[in-house]
Amino acid sequence: MAEGEGDANGAPVGTTPARRGARAAETVRALRKPPAMLDRFELVLLLVMATIAVQGLIDVRGSALAQLFTHAISGLALIAAARASGSRRRWRRAVDVLVVVVLILSLATLSWRRGGDAAVPPETMWLLAAALTPVLIARRVLQHTVVTLQTIMGSVAAYVQIAVAYAFLFQTIDAYTTSAFFGEGVSTTIYMYFSLITISTVGFGDYASVTDLGRMASASEAVIGQVFLVTFVALIVSRFAAGMPRRSAGVHGEGVPGAEPAPQSLLDALDSSQQQPLPPEDPDDVVTPDRPAQDS
Repeated sequence: MAEGEGDANGAPVGTTPARRGARAAETVRALRKPPAMLDRFELVLLLVMATIAVQGLIDVRGSALAQLFTHAISGLALIAAARASGSRRRWRRAVDVLVVVVLILSLATLSWRRGGDAAVPPETMWLLAAALTPVLIARRVLQHTVVTLQTIMGSVAAYVQIAVAYAFLFQTIDAYTTSAFFGEGVSTTIYMYFSLITISTVGFGDYASVTDLGRMASASEAVIGQVFLVTFVALIVSRFAAGMPRRSAGVHGEGVPGAEPAPQSLLDALDSSQQQPLPPEDPDDVVTPDRPAQDS
C-alpha cells in the first residue's frame, strides 16, 4: 500500500515527512536526560568545606605538596560546581582545562620558588578559579522554582566559597605589594581565618589589614557577603512561601485533577525529590538514534 493511503477504517497509513520529523523530535526529547551531577551541590559544599578546613588548619608555607593539595581541592570544587550547575559541555571542558593548567603552573612556580613564602602560586590564576565557583552555583540556584535541600546546599556552598576566593585575594595582594598585608609575615592559615570573620562581619580585631588596598578588599568582602545573604535568604523565603499552602485564601490542591499537593511542612518543601527545571538544552548533549551519547 502506498504511503499516505488509508486503511479499511479510513485512517492514514504510512508517514509523511512532517510526521517523521515530529516523531524524531519526540524521540530526542524522550532520550534527553538531565546531566548526571545536576544540582549535586552537596558534593560541592563538601569540597568547599574541605578547602576551608585545610587552608584554615595547615600552614602550607614551604611545603609544595601541601600547597598543591589545597589547590587541587579548590579545583575539584570548581569542576563539581560546573557540572552541578548544568553548564554546557564546552564550558565544562573549559573549566577542566583551566584547573589542569593552573595546577601545572602552580607546580612549575613552586619549583622555582622552593623555600620561599609564596602561598598561592600563581596567585591571580587561582583567584580566578576560586571566584568562578560561587558564580556558577548562584546561576543555577537562581533557576530553582522550588526550594529543596539542593537549593540550600548550593546557597551555603556559594556563600562560603566567597570567603575562599577572598582568602586567595588577600594572599594575592600580599604577594604583589611591597608592604605585608597584616604589617608582618603570618601563617597562611590566618588569611582564611581573617576572610571568614570578615565575611561574617564578626571582626574580632586580632588581625587587620594595614594597607589601603587591603582595607578596601576587606570592606568589599563584608559588603558582598551581606548582600549575598540578604538576596539569597529573600529568594529562598519567597520561593518557600510560594510553595506553602495558602489556607487563608482558600487555595488548595486537593480535589483538582492533576494538581500537585501543596507541601504541608518544611521537610516536605525541602524534599530533594521535587523536580527543578532543566538547564537549556545543550546541542552537544542531544542523543539521537544515529548519534550515541558522549562522555562528560
